[in-house]
Amino acid sequence: MADGRARYCKVCFGVRSKQSYRKRRAEQGRTVKERIEALPGHKYCPRCAQVMPVADFGRNRSSGDGLSGYCKVCHAQVMLANKIKNHGSERNYLLKYRYGITEDDFGRMLARQGGLCAICRAVPGAFVDHCHRTGQVRGVLCFNCNNGLGHFGDNTVLLELAALYLDGEVFRPEFVVPPPPRRGGDVAPGRSHHLARRYNVRHEDVERMIADQHGLCAVCWDRPPEHVDHCHRTGEVRFALCLPCNTGIGQFRDDPGVVRRALAYVEAALPVQAEEYMDLEPSPRESARLDRADEEARSEFYSRVVRV
Repeated sequence: MADGRARYCKVCFGVRSKQSYRKRRAEQGRTVKERIEALPGHKYCPRCAQVMPVADFGRNRSSGDGLSGYCKVCHAQVMLANKIKNHGSERNYLLKYRYGITEDDFGRMLARQGGLCAICRAVPGAFVDHCHRTGQVRGVLCFNCNNGLGHFGDNTVLLELAALYLDGEVFRPEFVVPPPPRRGGDVAPGRSHHLARRYNVRHEDVERMIADQHGLCAVCWDRPPEHVDHCHRTGEVRFALCLPCNTGIGQFRDDPGVVRRALAYVEAALPVQAEEYMDLEPSPRESARLDRADEEARSEFYSRVVRV
C-alpha cells in the first residue's frame, strides 16, 4: 500500500488468513485441526484428546509454555514406541546409551562366560559391569558380585585387604588418620538387646572393639565403623566395619575365594601402561619439581596421621 499499511486491521487479517489457509488445505483434500482452548492452569493433550491440569505434563524448556506437548502418560508411551522403532527394544536402547553395546553384544559376552557370572561362576549373569573411571565394559555379573564391586569402589587394594580379612589376617597399618571424636550420649534403648540377641556381645564390648581399632573400620582403615561384622557360618563376631566394607563382604558371600576372583577380574581390565612411557627419564628440572611435590605430600601426610 502507498501508506505502508495493510489493507485490513490485525483482527480481520487474522480471520482472512485462517480462511485462506483452510481453503487451500481443503483443495488439497486435507483437514485442519481446530485449536482446543483450555482453561487457565490446564492444557490439551493431542494424543489422548483430553484437557488436563498442567501438573500432568512434564517440563520442556524448549517449548513456549515450558511444558511437554503430551501428558506424562502419553509422553512415556510415545518415548517407548520411539525406542522400539529406532533401537528394536527399550533394553537395546539402554544398553547403547549406558554402555555402548547392543543386546547381541550382551548375548555373545554372556555366552563366552557360559551363561554364568564372570566372578563367582555360581549363578547366571544378568548385569553389565563397567569401569566407572574409563567406561569400559568388563563383563556380565550377578547382582551380588556387581554390588560387591560397587561397595569396594573397584579398588584393588581394598579387595585384597578384604580377602585377607576373610582369611583371618587383619591388616594393621603403621599410621592412621584419626577420625573425628565419637559423639557420646545415651545408648539407644534397644541396642543392648539387639547386640546380645544377634551377636552375643554387649554395647561395652563393641565400644572396646572400636577403641582397639582406633575408631576406624578394620578393613579399609579409612572410615568410622558402623556395623558389627560376624561370620554367617559360625556366628563368631569378627570386628567392627564401615557400611561399604561390611556390605561388600556380605555381597561376596563371606568367601575369600570370590573376593580374590573379583580382584583378578578388576586387575585384568586395568589399562596397561605403554613401555615407551615407562622408560622415559624426566629432565633435571622436572625431576626437581617432582621431588619437591613428593616432599610436600609427605609432610602433609605426616601432619595428619598418628602412629598406632
